[in-house]
Amino acid sequence: MKKSKIKFLCILLLPIALLLHYIFSVFPHASESFYSLSINKAFIQSLSKITGLFPFSLSELMIYGVIPFCVFYIIYTLWHLFNDLKAWHKVLLNFLLNTAAFFSAVYFLFMSMWGFNYLRPHFAETIGVQVTEHTSMQLVELYEYLIEATNTLSEKAVRDENGHMMIPDGYRSVFERAHLGYNEASKVFPSLSGNYGKPKPVLASEAMNYTGIAGLYFPFTGEANVNVAVLDVSIPVTTLHEMAHQRGYANEDEANFIAFITSKLHPDIDFQYSGHLLALSHTASALIEEDPYLLQELNKRLSVHVINDIRRNHEFWKQYEGKAEKISSAMNDTYLRANGVSDGTKSYGRMVDLLLGYYDAYIKE
Repeated sequence: MKKSKIKFLCILLLPIALLLHYIFSVFPHASESFYSLSINKAFIQSLSKITGLFPFSLSELMIYGVIPFCVFYIIYTLWHLFNDLKAWHKVLLNFLLNTAAFFSAVYFLFMSMWGFNYLRPHFAETIGVQVTEHTSMQLVELYEYLIEATNTLSEKAVRDENGHMMIPDGYRSVFERAHLGYNEASKVFPSLSGNYGKPKPVLASEAMNYTGIAGLYFPFTGEANVNVAVLDVSIPVTTLHEMAHQRGYANEDEANFIAFITSKLHPDIDFQYSGHLLALSHTASALIEEDPYLLQELNKRLSVHVINDIRRNHEFWKQYEGKAEKISSAMNDTYLRANGVSDGTKSYGRMVDLLLGYYDAYIKE
């Protein structure tokens, strides 16, 4: 009887989470001040510091543990169904009750530990960046700025004997220095401040490449996990992206946007170049839809180093394309839509609107 009561109490957590979700969606600024910048921020900082005591990713271990457990439980239930046909309805009811209790509890924990950040005001709104419809000329102006900045940084970046951008001390050096970008950015944008646990490498990074995923923030441990089997040029900005999630910025477009800002303000060239290359690629994707011929002409201004780094990154990911990547993309799209991001993975492209607003407010003279 006690077990049944616990299960029903767990199921009741779902409507509580949904009620809180509704309240925060109606009062987003209350979500920002009461939840994101106070309770949740303090909680994530403490949690990430505790999990940071472990040199490996606890997130990864939890994922590896949950998947086989779920498979085992389904097989175990099926075995009971076929071996106790007279009581099949009890076995099935118990399975459904356990499943409902488990997912209700997980959803409640996810939302209370991080998920309500989807309802906070957009980062751009809080820093005075206007996101409006842009003209083709504004997009061109931004792209020209990014070409010049990225070209300059590409000449300063460390390169190997083949001319490819490299990080001499490896990804652990990136993890050690990543916070410096946030330290600088927080002087201008206080909401980015905080003392969090360091990013962690994914042990199964090579396998992760087949999913097309470069990083993963795990709310239940507060860990920013980074795929370290990608090209060096991608690691700094990916690290900053996952750290943006760690700081409570849930939407992918704003995490990319924050990654650009913190890379731009970072004291080290490898971070600056990595961030500018990301912004350049996103802006090129937007420009090709408006005027592919003009994009082709503008790309003639790109330095040899930038062109080679972009081409190499494209070829790198192309070798991992397949069913796993498509399934992963579909799952990510579903996840984003379930959390109120109406355009799913297409929301990544909204970074360009944020870049345009930031360019007008903070860069353009």
